[in-house]
Amino acid sequence: MENMMARHMTALTTLSRGAACATVLLAALAGCQRTQDSASFLKDAQRYRQKGDNKSAIIEFKNAVQQAPQDAGARLLLGQMYIEVGDPLSAEKELRKALSLGATRSAVIPSLGKAMLTMGQFDKVLAEIPADPADAEQIQTLGLRANAYLGLGDAEQAGQLFDRMLKKQPGQGEALLGLARIALAAGQLEKAGGLLEQALRNNPADIDGLRLKADMLHTQGKNEDALLLYARILALHPDNAQAHIDIANLHIQSGKFVEASAEIEAARKAKPNNVMVLYAQALLDFREGKNKSALDELQRVLQALPEHMPSILLMAAVQLALGSPQQAEPYLHHFLEANPRHPYASKMMASVALANGNPDLVVAMIVPLLRDYPKDVELLGLVGEAHMRARRFAQAAEYFEKASALAPQTAKFHTALGVSRLGMGENARAIAELERATALDAKGSQAGVMLVMTLLRDKEYDKGLAAAKALEAQQPGNPLAFNLEGGVHLGKKDYIKARASFERALAVDPAYLPAMQNLEQLDLVDKKPEQARKRYEAALAKDGKNANLMTALARLAAKQGNQAEATRWLERAVKDNPDALQPALQLGSYYLQAGEPRKGLALAKTLQAGNPDNVDALSLRAQAEYDTGNQADALESYSKLAVLQPGSASLQLRIAGIQMLLNDRDGALQSVKKALAAQPGLLEAQVTQLALLLDKHSYEEALSVAKGIQKQRPDLAAGFKLEGDVMLAQQKPLPALKLYEQAYGMSKVGPVMIQIHRALMLADKPQEADTRIAAWLRDNPDDVSTRLYLAGTKLAHKQYKSAIEQYENLLRREPGNIVALNDLAWCYQQDKDKRALPTAERAHLLAPANPAVLDTLGWILLEQGDHARALPLLQKAANLAPNAPEIGYHLGAAMLKAGDKKTARAQLEKILTSNKDFPNRADAQALLAQP
Repeated sequence: MENMMARHMTALTTLSRGAACATVLLAALAGCQRTQDSASFLKDAQRYRQKGDNKSAIIEFKNAVQQAPQDAGARLLLGQMYIEVGDPLSAEKELRKALSLGATRSAVIPSLGKAMLTMGQFDKVLAEIPADPADAEQIQTLGLRANAYLGLGDAEQAGQLFDRMLKKQPGQGEALLGLARIALAAGQLEKAGGLLEQALRNNPADIDGLRLKADMLHTQGKNEDALLLYARILALHPDNAQAHIDIANLHIQSGKFVEASAEIEAARKAKPNNVMVLYAQALLDFREGKNKSALDELQRVLQALPEHMPSILLMAAVQLALGSPQQAEPYLHHFLEANPRHPYASKMMASVALANGNPDLVVAMIVPLLRDYPKDVELLGLVGEAHMRARRFAQAAEYFEKASALAPQTAKFHTALGVSRLGMGENARAIAELERATALDAKGSQAGVMLVMTLLRDKEYDKGLAAAKALEAQQPGNPLAFNLEGGVHLGKKDYIKARASFERALAVDPAYLPAMQNLEQLDLVDKKPEQARKRYEAALAKDGKNANLMTALARLAAKQGNQAEATRWLERAVKDNPDALQPALQLGSYYLQAGEPRKGLALAKTLQAGNPDNVDALSLRAQAEYDTGNQADALESYSKLAVLQPGSASLQLRIAGIQMLLNDRDGALQSVKKALAAQPGLLEAQVTQLALLLDKHSYEEALSVAKGIQKQRPDLAAGFKLEGDVMLAQQKPLPALKLYEQAYGMSKVGPVMIQIHRALMLADKPQEADTRIAAWLRDNPDDVSTRLYLAGTKLAHKQYKSAIEQYENLLRREPGNIVALNDLAWCYQQDKDKRALPTAERAHLLAPANPAVLDTLGWILLEQGDHARALPLLQKAANLAPNAPEIGYHLGAAMLKAGDKKTARAQLEKILTSNKDFPNRADAQALLAQP
């Protein structure tokens, strides 16, 4: 991996002329600004710099700048010094300040360009440094632009600029090395070698040339020769940190971690603030399994160099090693945008896609790579795994067979092939592969577990028991084997022997939770939950802060219906393990499930503050914000989550749903398109897309979506129903009805019947419409959605008695249906039925924060003369639904009846101005016209 991430394609030239030109620059730039003290500091700084004491030199340069802050020359030298020690951020700051104080571009641009290149700001270099400068530093400018193009992967443009440099100055070293890098990247080793040798003939001690030659030897596998060249660089420049880092990278690749650590320390001593030292340390930590340390170091690197591609790739690998594929995904996306078809990054992205449940993306990404790397067993294994996840077992077996043929002694491929065979129903061949995998890897347990589970599934209990016993013999200290044996006994319904096996697992490892959980199931069957609780508590007494045991106790309490005890156990787990993420996430989810979203939100905010990039913490916060009614905050959190999970179609649909609630139809449409880009052909996304297009009157585009669904799924009614929706939206009921009847013939479901009713009503056939839907409800009396639709239709047509009949029927089946209760209360009120107020009060008791419920209750109270109660309820409803014109009208009427004419007029004017068309517009205008 270090081969793949060792450095950018661009290797920047060292700042070779800075010290030599110091005196001239000092005199030319800002002599009139310099004090005697600052001049003294600068003289000391130069002395330290010449001695190689960069740390002391920087201190003296900073002292000079502090004494004479307007001294452009001092700032220029400090900026150059920062480049030498590997601090490009500070360098850029000082160099730009020097420019603003009057330093000439010809003096500053070469150093500023190097700083930007070091930070990977290639576009910035091209934007700020002109293509044809009129100054005397044209060679340097061309070099900066050429290296910028090289960093962007545009070898053609870079090559043209390097050629121009050679025409202006034959044998120019930087140009020769740039062309050598281009040839090397293209695999033209002979050409690269020739250019490199020419550059070194002209300048045998050139560090960049020596380093490139060493790098080329390294890529050819000639590591010892490369080491000799890196050592030669150190002989010429003992404080060259990059040479130490390059040697460290070779040692890391060879597994010589002690030697690598020594080289990194030498580099750190030479240049304490050099970010590449941090990168090398991160790479070493990653290889040694110290992933959290590697994460900390990479965060510091990327803070300084946000576009450093090796660090971006390494960060993805570290996040995967930490078990955080969602955090790895954005880094991989970023890297692959700059380096498409990179095999290592593609493998990691495929792993993330599998974790996200997107096997088709893996196939689309990896199959083209196999044309270039047909014998890469890892790529073959990933495609096989993807097909297996998609339940395409025959294709999976094909790829696993190829991988097994290339790596016949690799157990995991035989295990995977065995699982594929299971999916194909070839149990005998599957068992043979699993047995072979078990024999190849006696120390591993995966194949053995799969073998036992397969035999157990096939009810071959005796063979399963024998396989479990074999695993016990191979791994006598592994409680897993005894747990499997217990599972076989459970299959045979021999609960006594099963319990004995699980207890043997606990004898091997008293804290082995799977065995405890299996014993819990047996205890619950025996109606002895207390026995399970005591077992967990006994284990907890030996490990008082074990979060998993507390979570198990919480789950057990919940199974017994003791929600309060379950909460207490989870809260204790969080209190005793404040840094443990999983118990806190479980508690947060439990709060949401228990209907306590505010507690869940408070916990989620704390969790996210401590884990800002954790997708589970952010997901919990987003859901909690949504559950508490903070839809705008929820949208912001889900949008942040989408940045971390760019390939999640379901997440984009979630965002679209919230955007629709916030009346952002255009934003919702864009989110749906993102969902379809992530998962083409996703029916839920297509349905939402079509509805949004109809809302915009984009009928042709909507029709195209419906036709596309028909083509993709010709046996599905949805495409024809949706095409009918497009016709109906254009007021074409008869073509719509024909399509709905076709859909109904394919799938007799309530939603299609609703559309048939709508089409018949629009075709001015109300009696036929009601007859059809009434027949449906007689045959399907529990179809709540269709009955609710019919009741709402009757309400809209002011057929209150018919609506009341349907709502009452529905509430007998679902007494807590808020929509039905609320609308029934409204119908009662319009029908002068005294049950209106108690029905509205009941709905309010069940949904006290629902704006529609608040509006209904408030309006009924207003009409019954209770202005004091009505006004605060309607005010709350308007606050919760500020874009609902009917609620706004009701609030204005309440204000008027309460005697607050000025506020009422302002409210009514606001509603009329922002809503040109709503059912109560005429009533609102009449109220406003009152004196």
